Amino acid sequence: MNKILLFLVVAGLSITCFYGFQWWNSTQAVEKVTEEEMDDWHSSPEEKVTIGSKKGEETEEQGNAVYTEDIDTYEKGEETGRLIIPHLEKGYTTYWGADDESLDRGVGMYVSEWTTTPDQKRHTVLSGHRETVFTNLGDIEEGESIFYEFDGRRYEYEVEKSWVTDEDDRTVIVDKEDPTLTLTTCYPFDFVGNAPERYILQSTLVSVQEIE
Repeated sequence: MNKILLFLVVAGLSITCFYGFQWWNSTQAVEKVTEEEMDDWHSSPEEKVTIGSKKGEETEEQGNAVYTEDIDTYEKGEETGRLIIPHLEKGYTTYWGADDESLDRGVGMYVSEWTTTPDQKRHTVLSGHRETVFTNLGDIEEGESIFYEFDGRRYEYEVEKSWVTDEDDRTVIVDKEDPTLTLTTCYPFDFVGNAPERYILQSTLVSVQEIE
């Protein structure tokens, strides 16, 4: 009886330590972003983006978009950029891939035949665990700004909408003609175990500026 009790205690501690380490590891990819830092961005020149070109007026850049599955510049789990959410005053290191290993480290960039990096100005998808990096994602409201720093440039997006969908919904991660940033996480936020739904936050590119 004592051996069984000891085994259960050891097993429980091991599981707690394992998930505790995963939580700690993921939170290391989150940093506080001050208002002072964000205020400095306004002193840099920015390129405004026009959204919603008419059919047949697709730009050369959009027509020759390179999708993430065709990019061999990054290794799985390699750091790719930084996501900044001003409302939360937080910055998140992002990693290449949305596999379990990458998501355990922080925010992962979805790699597929339908998604691109932000410089290609189509559809960029970033995913993160609700227990660690995207705990307060539901607090972001329509019209607020989200920034993504990638390859020496800072992309500003304006939140358009958010919704909850089934985990098997295949209409979220699709190709888009307009430059879009989509954030995804599991839902409900306070669910214990494997959450059955997904929370989606979608935003549209409004400006781009060089990072000084």
